Amino acid sequence: MQSRRGRHPTLRLWRPSVAKLVVLAAAAAVAVTALQFAGAFASTTPQAVRSSVPRHTATPDSSGRAAAAAQSDAAAWITGQVSSAAIIGCFPAMCAALHAQGVNASRLVAIGPTLTGVLRTNVIATPSSADQGLVERYAPALIASFGSGGSRIEVRAVAQGGAAAYLSAERADLAARKSAAAQLLKNPRIKFSAADTALFRAGDVDSRLLATLAALSTQFTLRVTAFGDSSPGAPLLYRQVTVANDGKGSGTAALAAALAMVNAQEGPYLPAHAAIVRPGSGQTVLLIGFAAPNPLGLLTTVLTADVREGVT
Repeated sequence: MQSRRGRHPTLRLWRPSVAKLVVLAAAAAVAVTALQFAGAFASTTPQAVRSSVPRHTATPDSSGRAAAAAQSDAAAWITGQVSSAAIIGCFPAMCAALHAQGVNASRLVAIGPTLTGVLRTNVIATPSSADQGLVERYAPALIASFGSGGSRIEVRAVAQGGAAAYLSAERADLAARKSAAAQLLKNPRIKFSAADTALFRAGDVDSRLLATLAALSTQFTLRVTAFGDSSPGAPLLYRQVTVANDGKGSGTAALAAALAMVNAQEGPYLPAHAAIVRPGSGQTVLLIGFAAPNPLGLLTTVLTADVREGVT
């Protein structure tokens, strides 16, 4: 449902003295609840909406081809999945593969065996031959990997504040996602399948998707049909969701209004891609996807939807 004046709600964030997530569902009078953050890492493995980058299998006498294939797969995944604003650290061969995929040279920082310049990057792509001690120190978060053995390429998020601080923030973010998910599962305006409920409870859904679903629930009654876009070879964190209209009226019209609302967001809540699609089942759905890596700490602020102009 749209606001009376035809404007779509936008997300407003501010920092309170107590960290919590407020989920509004105005038209359904859903209770506003403060979330307390607690939990530990977990992951599940349901089927993704979209398949990952194709993997190549190497034989013992094809290590050179396997390395080139892993680099190509990693470059294709980075190009399609990593934020277009991210600065990428890479070894020379990987930099060349990324440039061949169309990544602008201004976004690439050459890093050598000692990872020189790593703190000027947001993401690094390193071969298995890289010093793993240095890799873990500067980039403890694995977000994707390709190939195996000596051909393996790892894509990692760089920890500007150090590994210990990053891992602490990651644990807090997981706990916040679990708490937010628990509240959204009580929201009668968003429906989930049993499989999606399980991964939702496990904290395997990106915080930007949680915030987006919360905002959409203030205006629409939706059914989540699938989560997707898991990262190959890394702990699962779903950054993509497809939703169908589950309310009254034209499904396509409601999804078009939801798409307009999603595209009106700013900052971390503006998705990398959003579109109305008709998958093989023939049902029209809204697909929303965010880029990697996922930002930490978004749910330690208060999230609400600006509905001051009222809804019908």
